Amino acid sequence: MKVLRNIGIVLLALLLCGWIWSRFGRVDETPLATKIEPAAIEVINFGKADSADGNIIGMQPILTPANYANEASFYQLLRIYMERAKSGGLFNKKTIVVFPEYIGSWLVAANEKKKVFDPAATITDALTLQVVSNLFAYLPAYFSSSSADRTKEALFRMKQKEIAGIYQSVFSRLARDYQVTIVAGSAVLADPEVTPDGIIATRPGKLYNTSAVFDIQGKVMQPLIKKIFPITDEQGFTCAAETTQSPIFNIPAGRLAVLVCADSWFPAAYRNLNNKADVIAIPSLGGPDSVWTSPWNGYNGFPPPADVDTVADYHHITEGDAWAKYAMAKRAPAAGIHNGMNVFFSGKMWDMHPEGRTLTLQNDSLHISDPAKNNGRITNLWFKK
Repeated sequence: MKVLRNIGIVLLALLLCGWIWSRFGRVDETPLATKIEPAAIEVINFGKADSADGNIIGMQPILTPANYANEASFYQLLRIYMERAKSGGLFNKKTIVVFPEYIGSWLVAANEKKKVFDPAATITDALTLQVVSNLFAYLPAYFSSSSADRTKEALFRMKQKEIAGIYQSVFSRLARDYQVTIVAGSAVLADPEVTPDGIIATRPGKLYNTSAVFDIQGKVMQPLIKKIFPITDEQGFTCAAETTQSPIFNIPAGRLAVLVCADSWFPAAYRNLNNKADVIAIPSLGGPDSVWTSPWNGYNGFPPPADVDTVADYHHITEGDAWAKYAMAKRAPAAGIHNGMNVFFSGKMWDMHPEGRTLTLQNDSLHISDPAKNNGRITNLWFKK
C-alpha cells in the first residue's frame, strides 16, 4: 500500500507540473505587433460610384500566425484594412465587405503558448505544441470524436468557445464601427445556431464550415451559411450541410446571396437563389498560386454536375481556368445574379503560403486578379442592380 501511495503522489506531482507548464508562456491580452503600412495595401476599383446601387469589397489581408494570438491581434490587423478602405472613400451604408473562407477557423490557435505563433515553426510543430499543452481538454474531445480526422475534430471542438466568441466579437465590432455589411469569411463551428439574443452558440453536434453575415448594426443575420459541398480534406472533420438552406439577405444594397467556396461550383447550391439576389459573395480558401496554374484534377469531394466536360477539361485546363468556367462566372448569371465577389485567403500561416486571387463578376464579365503575395489587397466593385 505504501508503494502504491508513493506512486500516486509521484503521478499527482507529474500531473501538477504538466498543468503548470501548460499554463506558462501563454499570450496575454496584449496584441502582437502588426507590421504593415496601410499605404502599401493595393486597392483595385471596378465601376463608378456615382452610377452604382451599392458596392461589394473583397478584403484580402495578409494573415500570419501572430494575427491569431488573441482577439486584440486579430482585430488590430483587420482594422488596418478597414481603415484603408474607409480612407479611400469606399464605405457607405450600402457597402458589403467579404472576407476569405476559414479566416475565423485559425482562431483555434487563440490564447495558446507564444511559441505556437513562431513564424519559423511548421503547422505540425504548432498544432503538436497546442495538443500537448491542452491535454486535459484535448483527450476527452479526441476520444469522443467519430470523424475520420479525429485530431482536427478534437482541436476544433476544444476551442469552440474561443473561435465562436472572438469571431463574433471582432466582425460585429467592425460592421458596427464602419456601418457596413460584412460577410465574415468562415469558421469551423459545432452545430451552430443564433440564439434569440443574437449570440452565435455552438453545441455538441457535428462540425460545419460556417459563414455569418453581420448587418450595419453589428448584429448576426439569419441564417448562418453552412458549406454544402466540403472538399475531400474537409470531409475528414466537417459535415455537408443541406441544399435546402436559402442564404439570401435583405440589406441596404439589395438582396445578397452567400455561398462558401466549392458550393459555387454546383447548380444545386444555386437552386434557392434563382432570381432572388442582386449580388453574390463567395469566401474561398485556395493555396499557393502554383495550384492555380497547375492542371485541374477535377471536382473535389463530390461527383461533377452533368454540364462538366470531364474528358476535355480534367487534367487539360488549369485550376484557374476551371474556376472561371464552372464556378461563379458561369453559375451566378444562370441564377439571375450578375455581380459578385469571390475572395481567397492570403498569408504566411507557418509553412503554408496561400496566395489568393480575387474573382470579380461585373455585369456577367469576370475579372481575375493577380495573386496576393506581400501587401494585401482590397478589390472594390461598384455595381448596378
